[in-house]
This record gives sequence, C-alpha cells and structure tokens, in this order.
Amino acid sequence: MQVTLNTISPKYNNYQTANNRPKQQPAFSGLSDKAGDVCAKHLIPKVFDNKVIDKLTDKVKNSDNLFKHFLAVGSAITSGMYMYKTVTNDKLDKDRKNTLAVNQFLTFVLSTAGAYALDGYLGDWWQKQTAKYAAKSLEDPTIHTDFLKEFKAVKEEAKKIKAFNKTASMADKKDVPSLKAEKFIKERLGKYIVDKNEKALFMKRISGMGYLKSMLVFSLVYRYIVPVMVTKPANKLCNMYLAHKESKKEQKVAQKA
Repeated sequence: MQVTLNTISPKYNNYQTANNRPKQQPAFSGLSDKAGDVCAKHLIPKVFDNKVIDKLTDKVKNSDNLFKHFLAVGSAITSGMYMYKTVTNDKLDKDRKNTLAVNQFLTFVLSTAGAYALDGYLGDWWQKQTAKYAAKSLEDPTIHTDFLKEFKAVKEEAKKIKAFNKTASMADKKDVPSLKAEKFIKERLGKYIVDKNEKALFMKRISGMGYLKSMLVFSLVYRYIVPVMVTKPANKLCNMYLAHKESKKEQKVAQKA
C-alpha cells in the first residue's frame, strides 16, 4: 500500500501547477515488488523450511537468549548486505573494496560481542529494576525490598556453590541457583490481582521488560556505540594501509626503472 502525504488543501487542487503536482512513482517500484514476491514464494521457504532449521529451532526455542539471537541474526543479515554491496561496487578499486568489507565485518563482530557482553553485564541490575517496576505498578514497595533481600541471599549461595564446584567431581557438582524477578513476581501476584486474564496481561508486561533491555542494549551498541568508536579509526587504518600499499607499488616501479 502506498501512502502519499499531500500538504496542499483540497480546495486548491484546481490551481496546482506543474511544479507542485505529486510526482509519479518510479518505474522500477513494480520490478522491486515482483522481486519481493519471487523471494517470498521461492527463496525464503527453501532457506527457512528445512530439516536443519527445524532442528535448530527445536534446540533454541526455550532459550532465554532467543530474542537476543534474533537481533544478532538480523544484524548479521544487514551487515552481510552491506558487505555484498561493498565488494560488488564497481566505483571502488579492489583494494579499497576488500578493506572496507573487512572493516564492516569486524565492526559487526565487535558489535555482536559487545552487545551480548553488555546485555549480560546489566542482567542483575535489570532484574532489580523489573522488581521495582512491579512494586510501583502494584503500589507495594515491599515487593522490591523483599526481592533485593532474597536476590542477595541467592547470590551469596551461588558464590559458595561455584567455589565448591571448582574442586568437586562431576558427580558431586551442584546446580548454581538464580533468582528471576519474573518468577518472584508471579508467585506474589495473587495477593494483588485475582482475575486470570489480568494476571496474564500483567506478567506479559513483566516479561517484556527483559525484551526491552535487550532491544535497547543491542540497538545502542549496533547503531551508536560501536559505529561511533570504530568507524573513524577503521577508516584511518584503511587509508593508512592503502597508502602503504601504494607506496610499496611505487617503490617497486622505481626499482625496475
């Protein structure tokens, strides 16, 4: 569906000149739509509807990191398209194309590693913020304070078990405990909300807090932190490398002469 924003009042339509008439859509839009239809009908089903993808989805469908994995995959596709456009750009020479493509790949790798690391680093803090959000929503500050106390106790117990597991045999190793705000809130929710549908709706909001954190972290790292920190240094290194390579070529030509 195409939407056109027309800022000219309808009563003036009869007085439009050739300069302010809406421009026609470019002819290639129809070709683009056909290409999209072909991909949707023939390419995408072959890529995603097969035994390999089915096995992979079965393994990760219950993972807590599934949303983050999808964000990373989406970024991988976008970065791959950028790299493809770079290496197939006829306006750039081969050395510059290859160097830019490598920079784009390294930027993607660094962004992905940084996003996962930062998301994990903020995990405990975000659990506390989630409990705080629930406490304010349910107008009971004890939800937050009680969660902090239990969270601290669980963390201390986890440290002891980790220390024990370092020296214990495989048969004696114990599971490291953890406390999720979502589970804690769900267990206490019956005191505040009776209706089943309202409970489910509230828990969706609590679950969404985790998705919100990952979305903000990945967006911040992919679109701002790494591009700002890496792009300029990477471009400088690229130019230095190309200049060094060109200097080597000139030296060889001078030696032959």
